[in-house]
Amino acid sequence: MTVATYGFDNENYKTMKGEIHMDYAKNKKYFQPVNLKLGIIVCIIGLILFAATPIAGIVGLAIGAFLIYLQVGGRPSDADIDAAVTSQLSNMKARALKKLGLDEDEVSEIAPISFDGYVYNKSASIKKGKDDKYRSNKYQAVMFFFSSNEVHCYTYDFSITESSQKESTDVYFYKDIVSVSTQTDGSEYSVGKGKSSQFDYEYFKLTTTGGTSISCAVRNIDDAQRSINGMRALIKSKKMA
Repeated sequence: MTVATYGFDNENYKTMKGEIHMDYAKNKKYFQPVNLKLGIIVCIIGLILFAATPIAGIVGLAIGAFLIYLQVGGRPSDADIDAAVTSQLSNMKARALKKLGLDEDEVSEIAPISFDGYVYNKSASIKKGKDDKYRSNKYQAVMFFFSSNEVHCYTYDFSITESSQKESTDVYFYKDIVSVSTQTDGSEYSVGKGKSSQFDYEYFKLTTTGGTSISCAVRNIDDAQRSINGMRALIKSKKMA
């Protein structure tokens, strides 16, 4: 059952996270297609003009070079984007406990478990990196805390290209949890000229007897599977008790 969902403005966000400032404009460039056509055409015109009028040619070349720079200069790398999302998760545990209204000793059955990954729905901008990994401008992180009778869940959604963040909290009784698992889903991303390509990704999913569920894409499936095994063992022992 969902307990609450909260939104907060950018000023609160800056105060709350106390982390590295998110450069939204720079991050947007990562997802924008590179178009060098205009810059190259202007450079060619500059070369042609240079033969007749050197000054005009130099100006044309300078303008063409500037147009090319606007397309490629200041564009974040794959690692820069990963660092941007990681910076927002550095104090997630403390933030989650505060939002859930819990003390750490109240949820000490096992260590907290978290999952996080890029969001690949249709509203997200998706790009395949040079490392063949898929990234989007939206990110989600989920953290679970375990008390004697309940599983407390904190979810944090945010964008790296605009000031958009959301928090939500959920509480589940162990007896109501039907399954925790990893599953595979598919999405697609633009490859230019109106064409798209599909890819598969793994995500975590928790399902309850009431039919409700919570899911989150995962970046590291091996770590996620180990965490899920730990959750399964605890849930099984609680149900048997």
